[in-house]
Amino acid sequence: MLRSVCSPFLLGLLLLATLSAGCQTGTAGRTEPSATARKSRVARRATANHPRIRRVTCIYDHKPWLSLDKSGDRDPEGIEFRVFLDPGTGRGVLNEGTLHVEMYQLSRPRPGEVERTLMSDWHYATGDITTIRSRVLGDGYLLKLRWANKSTAGQEVEFVTRFEGSNGFVARSSTKSFRVPKYVS
Repeated sequence: MLRSVCSPFLLGLLLLATLSAGCQTGTAGRTEPSATARKSRVARRATANHPRIRRVTCIYDHKPWLSLDKSGDRDPEGIEFRVFLDPGTGRGVLNEGTLHVEMYQLSRPRPGEVERTLMSDWHYATGDITTIRSRVLGDGYLLKLRWANKSTAGQEVEFVTRFEGSNGFVARSSTKSFRVPKYVS
């Protein structure tokens, strides 16, 4: 019995104490968040929507080559592969940022030595790239790249893919080396 009487009584006292402090209207007494606080809140929201990418995984087919010239010869002029951005869950996600792909020509001037020379590089905003979905790997991107140097056929090349997120984080794939096929006409 005391409990049922006490609860409304305490609630009334609390309400009276709140009202006696006075009411404020408009923006009086309220502080606006600083520009820094607003930016950090926006940064937290952006980070929540676009998680930090921890690993970039590139999947290449057995024969990833593209024949892109009008003459129709069999020598490739480009490559196609899939890129998955993993925030640490083991599955790819779509994320706002830029994919940077570099292609190096490998040469071996002496036994045991390898020289890398940049042949081509590409930079694409993820919003401009075709997206794909895999049941196993998650969401990703399909890259179809044409290289600038027509004499790439028959060369040993290496690819490195890097993702630069809109939140400033950078993640890099492992390197992948190929011998680009050269067909005798």
